[in-house]
Amino acid sequence: MKNSQNLTSIFKKLTITILLIIMPISLFSKDSIVLGLTGTVFKDDLKNFMDWEKYLENQNDFDVKILFSKTYAQMNALIKEKKVDIAYVCNSSYTKLKKEKTGKLLAIPIVEESDQYYSYIIAKKDLKAESIVDFKDKLFAFTDPDSNSGSIAPKYYLLNKKFDIKTFFKSYIYTYEHGESIKAVIDGFVDGASVDSIVYSRFEQKYPDKIKTIKVIQILGPFTNSPIVVRNDLSKEKFLALQNSFINMHLDTYGKTILKKLSLDRFDMPKDQDFINVSKMVDVIDNLQ
Repeated sequence: MKNSQNLTSIFKKLTITILLIIMPISLFSKDSIVLGLTGTVFKDDLKNFMDWEKYLENQNDFDVKILFSKTYAQMNALIKEKKVDIAYVCNSSYTKLKKEKTGKLLAIPIVEESDQYYSYIIAKKDLKAESIVDFKDKLFAFTDPDSNSGSIAPKYYLLNKKFDIKTFFKSYIYTYEHGESIKAVIDGFVDGASVDSIVYSRFEQKYPDKIKTIKVIQILGPFTNSPIVVRNDLSKEKFLALQNSFINMHLDTYGKTILKKLSLDRFDMPKDQDFINVSKMVDVIDNLQ
């Protein structure tokens, strides 16, 4: 009888000890949020995006992790599979998420007091070219098949000029990052490229000497800035918390510093931004493939 009582006492002590170990983990564990980034961003800014991650963690009771995807299509798939909660995507990627009802707008970045950007067609300064049409039978760099400024818009322009994309260039490549497309032109690996105007400006700020060797020969657009989106079924509580963090980022000392480093003014609530023109171009290009 005495042995039985001792065993019961020991069991109780072990149970209490186990509970004391487990309880703090369950009580203080944070929700995990995965932030997705693609070739939409200038990857030389990785340190700034890591600060962005910390800012979101400071503003919310979230454990934020950054996940890079090689392609825009891969990021859309990750959002659809619920492996990414929030992402900075191309506006063309957003139109597909909206069509599939797998993603929705959270915030729109404002750059130089504008919610619009352009597709820049760039070339070496000594090349005689005035538009993408002048790259007939030359080497060209697109960014990503699903990038609006880096692929969709220039291809759509050529189609309107009655050119066959498959036979127009001598050859073309995909770099999967706007900064890499710029470098490909600078290094003479290709004759020209199509890139995001915002990334081009960031590159110009970081590498003013290198950018002097190239020029913008054509501007396509404007288009609504690439947005911040979330997966469609993210809880309302998390959606509002994240949206509040982005919208008020420019009012926070730490947040404002990050924005400045990324050459962003602030983030605005989605209002009357128009993605119809991009959606139309995406449909046309997709039907060709």
